[in-house]
Amino acid sequence: MSSLPPAMFQFDDVAAVEVRTDAPFARGFFGDEYAFHRVNIPRIDLPLAVLDFQLGASAPAGFTRHTHKVLARWAYRIGFQPGRVEISAYGNRFAVPMVHHMLLHPTLRWLAAGAGTLLLHAGAVVKNGKSVIFTGEGGAGKTTTTSLALASGGWQVHADDYVFLHPEKSAAISRAYVTRSHLYLNLLRWVPQVAARLTPWERIRLEFFGRLRAWSGERLKWPVRVAANRLWPDAPVALQATPAALVLLERGDSPALIAMTDLPGVVETLLQMNFGEARHFLALLEKSENFDPAWLESWRETERGLLTQLTRQISVYRLVLPRSNDAEAVRASLLPALEQMVA
Repeated sequence: MSSLPPAMFQFDDVAAVEVRTDAPFARGFFGDEYAFHRVNIPRIDLPLAVLDFQLGASAPAGFTRHTHKVLARWAYRIGFQPGRVEISAYGNRFAVPMVHHMLLHPTLRWLAAGAGTLLLHAGAVVKNGKSVIFTGEGGAGKTTTTSLALASGGWQVHADDYVFLHPEKSAAISRAYVTRSHLYLNLLRWVPQVAARLTPWERIRLEFFGRLRAWSGERLKWPVRVAANRLWPDAPVALQATPAALVLLERGDSPALIAMTDLPGVVETLLQMNFGEARHFLALLEKSENFDPAWLESWRETERGLLTQLTRQISVYRLVLPRSNDAEAVRASLLPALEQMVA
């Protein structure tokens, strides 16, 4: 148990997170990652995820040990209650972002779904009070696409990796989930002005991690995390917006924007993608013998229902971007399509 006051974060009126730790690195990580959502005291009626993280190699009895990609090592225990999840973990410094990615973040997603809001794996930007949501498998180009839009001017930051979507009777609402942007080396080829906003140490790390990723054949992907307000100083955060389009990204030989009419097929595609992103979380639950197939099916059905409602309220498109590495060619096909969506 931490001897320091907990760090508290509230995500609009969706859910809250409480982080308890004495480890300076862990406090700094979560303080930076969720800086935009930090509060003194969150609303007590919101679903709550509690993380207690302690730096150390030993853990009490009843904890499950796990190692990820050799370096990150931790032991964990998870307890579920209605509207509340408690995660306890003991680990090394490398474990901190993994515990966030594999345990805390999916827990927040489960809590949000139970409260009627979908946390979708997507990037998003806003203009004229309308959001355009870019989704797709990892590597589809969500960060690149949002960065191209933000670099063009006139757009607001909304989400880098996930966005909250809530169906209402009249129209859906998107809510910001603001974390640090997760940068990879190839982004500099698409948006070169980003390099000027990085520190020398961030540029060195970006180059090193890019070479490591290439050497490992895409198996080792470590991002450089940078606050959105430093990357996009002229693009304020839009807390809420009306979704104008849900865009499934893919690469092809020629650019195309295609309205999608097979909405049940879209729902299943997005459901498979979202639960693919939760694969580590589900594996850790199973490893700890804390996995109930009926619980998983209930969660899946909840998100299927939310996606069904949302795809009835939001126009859905498939956006094909050229395979070319020519940023100008991609920009020329992307930006007019985005302007058309929020007109």
